[in-house]
Amino acid sequence: MIEDCIYKDVCRQKDCSTNCIRYLEISYLLDKSNIPKARQCRHKMIPEDCDVDAFDRLADIQHNILDFVNNDGSLYLYSYNCGNGKTTWSVKLLLQYFNEIWSGNGFRRRGLFINVPTFLSKSKEVIARPDTKFEELRTAIPNVDLVVFDDISVARLSDYDYTTLLNLIDQRVFNCKSTVYTGNVEPKELEKVVGYRLASRIAQGHIIELKGLDMRNGRFTDNQ
Repeated sequence: MIEDCIYKDVCRQKDCSTNCIRYLEISYLLDKSNIPKARQCRHKMIPEDCDVDAFDRLADIQHNILDFVNNDGSLYLYSYNCGNGKTTWSVKLLLQYFNEIWSGNGFRRRGLFINVPTFLSKSKEVIARPDTKFEELRTAIPNVDLVVFDDISVARLSDYDYTTLLNLIDQRVFNCKSTVYTGNVEPKELEKVVGYRLASRIAQGHIIELKGLDMRNGRFTDNQ
Protein backbone atom coordinates (compact mmCIF):
# COMPACT_ATOMS: atom_id res chain seq x y z
CA MET A 1 0.00 0.00 0.00
CA ILE A 2 1.26 3.48 -0.89
CA GLU A 3 2.09 5.14 2.42
CA ASP A 4 1.24 8.71 1.42
CA CYS A 5 -2.13 7.85 -0.13
CA ILE A 6 -5.01 9.31 1.90
CA TYR A 7 -7.15 6.35 0.86
CA LYS A 8 -4.75 3.68 2.11
CA ASP A 9 -7.03 2.67 5.00
CA VAL A 10 -10.18 2.35 2.90
CA CYS A 11 -9.01 1.43 -0.61
CA ARG A 12 -10.02 -2.04 -1.81
CA GLN A 13 -7.78 -2.13 -4.85
CA LYS A 14 -5.83 -5.39 -4.96
CA ASP A 15 -3.05 -3.97 -7.13
CA CYS A 16 -1.95 -0.78 -5.40
CA SER A 17 0.57 1.31 -7.33
CA THR A 18 1.60 4.88 -8.03
CA ASN A 19 -0.08 4.51 -11.44
CA CYS A 20 -3.52 4.54 -9.79
CA ILE A 21 -5.43 7.44 -11.35
CA ARG A 22 -7.17 8.27 -8.06
CA TYR A 23 -3.81 8.44 -6.29
CA LEU A 24 -2.34 10.60 -9.06
CA GLU A 25 -5.27 13.02 -9.18
CA ILE A 26 -5.61 13.35 -5.41
CA SER A 27 -1.85 13.78 -5.03
CA TYR A 28 -1.97 16.59 -7.59
CA LEU A 29 -4.91 18.31 -5.89
CA LEU A 30 -3.19 18.09 -2.50
CA ASP A 31 0.18 19.24 -3.84
CA LYS A 32 -1.45 22.31 -5.39
CA SER A 33 -3.75 23.01 -2.43
CA ASN A 34 -1.23 24.58 -0.03
CA ILE A 35 -2.67 22.40 2.75
CA PRO A 36 0.19 21.69 5.22
CA LYS A 37 1.45 18.12 4.82
CA ALA A 38 0.55 17.25 8.42
CA ARG A 39 -3.10 18.09 7.68
CA GLN A 40 -3.39 16.20 4.40
CA CYS A 41 -5.25 13.33 6.02
CA ARG A 42 -8.69 12.49 7.38
CA HIS A 43 -8.57 13.89 10.91
CA LYS A 44 -11.35 12.62 13.14
CA MET A 45 -13.04 14.41 16.02
CA ILE A 46 -15.58 13.94 18.80
CA PRO A 47 -17.46 17.15 19.67
CA GLU A 48 -18.04 18.34 23.19
CA ASP A 49 -21.72 18.49 24.10
CA CYS A 50 -21.79 22.23 23.41
CA ASP A 51 -20.64 21.65 19.82
CA VAL A 52 -22.86 18.74 18.74
CA ASP A 53 -25.22 20.99 16.79
CA ALA A 54 -22.32 22.86 15.17
CA PHE A 55 -20.68 19.57 14.13
CA ASP A 56 -24.00 18.39 12.68
CA ARG A 57 -24.28 21.58 10.61
CA LEU A 58 -20.69 21.23 9.42
CA ALA A 59 -21.23 17.57 8.58
CA ASP A 60 -24.26 18.56 6.51
CA ILE A 61 -22.14 21.03 4.53
CA GLN A 62 -19.46 18.35 4.15
CA HIS A 63 -21.89 15.72 2.88
CA ASN A 64 -23.35 18.24 0.42
CA ILE A 65 -20.07 19.89 -0.51
CA LEU A 66 -20.81 19.89 -4.25
CA ASP A 67 -24.02 21.87 -3.68
CA PHE A 68 -22.11 24.24 -1.37
CA VAL A 69 -19.43 24.91 -3.98
CA ASN A 70 -21.71 24.96 -7.02
CA ASN A 71 -23.98 27.50 -5.32
CA ASP A 72 -21.17 29.90 -4.35
CA GLY A 73 -21.43 28.84 -0.72
CA SER A 74 -19.78 30.87 2.01
CA LEU A 75 -19.03 29.82 5.60
CA TYR A 76 -17.62 31.74 8.54
CA LEU A 77 -16.50 29.27 11.21
CA TYR A 78 -15.38 30.99 14.39
CA SER A 79 -14.54 30.43 18.02
CA TYR A 80 -13.04 32.44 20.87
CA ASN A 81 -11.13 29.29 21.84
CA CYS A 82 -8.20 27.80 19.94
CA GLY A 83 -7.62 24.18 19.03
CA ASN A 84 -11.27 23.12 18.98
CA GLY A 85 -11.59 22.20 15.32
CA LYS A 86 -11.92 25.32 13.15
CA THR A 87 -8.92 24.63 10.95
CA THR A 88 -9.47 20.87 11.00
CA TRP A 89 -13.05 21.28 9.84
CA SER A 90 -12.09 23.72 7.09
CA VAL A 91 -9.56 21.22 5.76
CA LYS A 92 -12.12 18.40 6.01
CA LEU A 93 -14.43 20.39 3.75
CA LEU A 94 -11.65 20.97 1.24
CA LEU A 95 -10.63 17.30 1.27
CA GLN A 96 -14.25 16.24 0.83
CA TYR A 97 -14.50 18.45 -2.23
CA PHE A 98 -11.36 16.87 -3.67
CA ASN A 99 -12.82 13.45 -2.94
CA GLU A 100 -15.93 14.35 -4.94
CA ILE A 101 -14.23 15.83 -8.01
CA TRP A 102 -10.95 13.93 -8.50
CA SER A 103 -12.43 11.64 -11.16
CA GLY A 104 -12.08 13.35 -14.52
CA ASN A 105 -10.40 16.37 -12.99
CA GLY A 106 -7.61 16.34 -15.56
CA PHE A 107 -4.97 17.64 -13.13
CA ARG A 108 -6.53 21.05 -12.57
CA ARG A 109 -6.07 23.11 -9.42
CA ARG A 110 -9.45 23.22 -7.69
CA GLY A 111 -8.99 24.33 -4.08
CA LEU A 112 -6.60 26.24 -1.81
CA PHE A 113 -5.84 26.54 1.88
CA ILE A 114 -4.58 30.00 2.84
CA ASN A 115 -3.37 30.73 6.35
CA VAL A 116 -4.00 34.46 6.31
CA PRO A 117 -1.25 35.69 8.68
CA THR A 118 1.37 33.62 6.86
CA PHE A 119 0.07 34.69 3.46
CA LEU A 120 0.09 38.40 4.32
CA SER A 121 3.58 38.16 5.77
CA LYS A 122 4.82 36.44 2.62
CA SER A 123 3.06 39.05 0.45
CA LYS A 124 5.31 41.69 1.98
CA GLU A 125 8.45 39.59 1.68
CA VAL A 126 8.05 39.03 -2.05
CA ILE A 127 8.05 42.77 -2.72
CA ALA A 128 11.82 42.71 -2.15
CA ARG A 129 12.44 39.04 -2.98
CA PRO A 130 10.13 37.80 -5.76
CA ASP A 131 8.96 34.20 -5.41
CA THR A 132 7.53 32.51 -8.49
CA LYS A 133 5.77 29.77 -6.52
CA PHE A 134 4.07 32.30 -4.26
CA GLU A 135 2.98 34.42 -7.22
CA GLU A 136 1.47 31.30 -8.78
CA LEU A 137 -0.44 30.70 -5.54
CA ARG A 138 -1.69 34.29 -5.30
CA THR A 139 -2.75 34.30 -8.95
CA ALA A 140 -4.78 31.12 -8.42
CA ILE A 141 -6.81 32.42 -5.45
CA PRO A 142 -9.50 34.34 -7.40
CA ASN A 143 -10.30 31.43 -9.72
CA VAL A 144 -10.19 28.08 -7.94
CA ASP A 145 -13.51 26.55 -6.90
CA LEU A 146 -13.00 26.58 -3.13
CA VAL A 147 -10.65 28.58 -0.91
CA VAL A 148 -10.17 28.37 2.84
CA PHE A 149 -8.99 31.63 4.43
CA ASP A 150 -7.80 30.38 7.81
CA ASP A 151 -7.37 32.75 10.79
CA ILE A 152 -8.67 35.75 8.86
CA SER A 153 -9.65 37.68 11.98
CA VAL A 154 -6.85 36.99 14.45
CA ALA A 155 -5.45 40.55 14.33
CA ARG A 156 -6.32 44.00 13.04
CA LEU A 157 -5.30 44.49 9.42
CA SER A 158 -2.91 47.13 8.18
CA ASP A 159 -3.97 49.18 5.16
CA TYR A 160 -1.75 46.99 2.98
CA ASP A 161 -3.19 43.76 4.42
CA TYR A 162 -6.74 45.05 4.04
CA THR A 163 -6.25 46.04 0.40
CA THR A 164 -4.54 42.73 -0.42
CA LEU A 165 -7.32 40.60 1.07
CA LEU A 166 -10.18 42.73 -0.19
CA ASN A 167 -8.86 42.59 -3.74
CA LEU A 168 -8.62 38.79 -3.70
CA ILE A 169 -11.95 38.22 -1.98
CA ASP A 170 -13.76 40.71 -4.19
CA GLN A 171 -12.48 38.85 -7.24
CA ARG A 172 -13.79 35.58 -5.79
CA VAL A 173 -17.20 37.14 -5.13
CA PHE A 174 -17.28 38.55 -8.66
CA ASN A 175 -16.30 35.14 -10.07
CA CYS A 176 -19.04 33.42 -8.00
CA LYS A 177 -16.57 31.22 -6.13
CA SER A 178 -17.08 29.44 -2.84
CA THR A 179 -15.13 30.41 0.28
CA VAL A 180 -14.64 29.18 3.85
CA TYR A 181 -13.32 31.58 6.50
CA THR A 182 -12.15 30.76 10.00
CA GLY A 183 -11.62 33.31 12.75
CA ASN A 184 -11.73 34.04 16.45
CA VAL A 185 -14.29 36.84 16.71
CA GLU A 186 -18.04 36.79 16.41
CA PRO A 187 -19.66 38.37 13.32
CA LYS A 188 -20.69 41.62 15.03
CA GLU A 189 -17.04 42.21 16.01
CA LEU A 190 -15.59 41.49 12.58
CA GLU A 191 -15.84 45.07 11.36
CA LYS A 192 -13.55 46.26 14.16
CA VAL A 193 -10.86 43.79 13.08
CA VAL A 194 -11.10 43.51 9.29
CA GLY A 195 -13.15 46.55 8.24
CA TYR A 196 -16.71 46.90 7.04
CA ARG A 197 -16.35 45.68 3.46
CA LEU A 198 -14.42 42.54 4.36
CA ALA A 199 -16.70 41.83 7.31
CA SER A 200 -19.78 41.99 5.06
CA ARG A 201 -18.26 39.43 2.70
CA ILE A 202 -17.04 37.08 5.43
CA ALA A 203 -20.41 36.98 7.22
CA GLN A 204 -22.66 36.75 4.16
CA GLY A 205 -23.33 33.01 4.28
CA HIS A 206 -23.36 30.21 6.86
CA ILE A 207 -22.15 31.29 10.30
CA ILE A 208 -21.16 28.56 12.76
CA GLU A 209 -19.61 28.96 16.20
CA LEU A 210 -17.55 26.31 18.00
CA LYS A 211 -17.58 26.65 21.78
CA GLY A 212 -15.52 23.66 22.92
CA LEU A 213 -12.12 23.84 24.57
CA ASP A 214 -8.74 22.92 23.05
CA MET A 215 -8.98 19.32 21.80
CA ARG A 216 -5.72 19.00 19.91
CA ASN A 217 -4.54 16.40 22.40
CA GLY A 218 -8.01 15.03 23.11
CA ARG A 219 -10.65 12.71 21.69
CA PHE A 220 -11.12 11.68 18.11
CA THR A 221 -13.60 9.62 16.12
CA ASP A 222 -14.81 9.29 12.54
CA ASN A 223 -17.08 12.19 11.61
CA GLN A 224 -17.05 11.71 7.83
